[in-house]
Amino acid sequence: MTRTWLILIIFTSILVNGCTSAIHAVTSEPIQPDPAKTSIGTDLDDLQMDTLIGVNIKKAHPQLERAHVNVHTYNKIVLLTGEVPSTDMRTLAGETARAFRGVRQVYNELEIQGATSFLARTNDSWISTKVKSKLVANREIKSGNTKVITENSVVYLMGLVTRQQADAISHIASNTRGVRKVVRVFEYID
Repeated sequence: MTRTWLILIIFTSILVNGCTSAIHAVTSEPIQPDPAKTSIGTDLDDLQMDTLIGVNIKKAHPQLERAHVNVHTYNKIVLLTGEVPSTDMRTLAGETARAFRGVRQVYNELEIQGATSFLARTNDSWISTKVKSKLVANREIKSGNTKVITENSVVYLMGLVTRQQADAISHIASNTRGVRKVVRVFEYID
């Protein structure tokens, strides 16, 4: 068993040193991380936040358990979308999200109305697909840094972008058929 660990450590050292040498050979400039990218750890934290905040909101009140509340997180910034029955439930959902450890900011975009229909949600998925496809097709935009959420034909845009990229992304989204409104929830890197 000890021999296996020793071999694994030596092999890993060789791989790491090899990668460093290869990168050094490719560029003469110092390497900096891309400010528009989140780390894998942050992505996993966001995914966990989506789930746990959603559970906490549903547990906060029986009316929220039956409401249509979606939690979206990007770089520890939380966006709440969907429909709730009252202002009190909207406030409670927002407070529950804010109370979660690690949350940097909450955008509470919950609407006070009955839940949208299955047809409306299907249309929302189609709108998101169209916007994402347009972003991928645009070579000027790093679409992997952007999250597109559609709720009741309103497109919400999240991500780490420059102001110029935000304008371009918003323009693409607003010119997509079926989009009623675009809401920017970007974090700017410039």
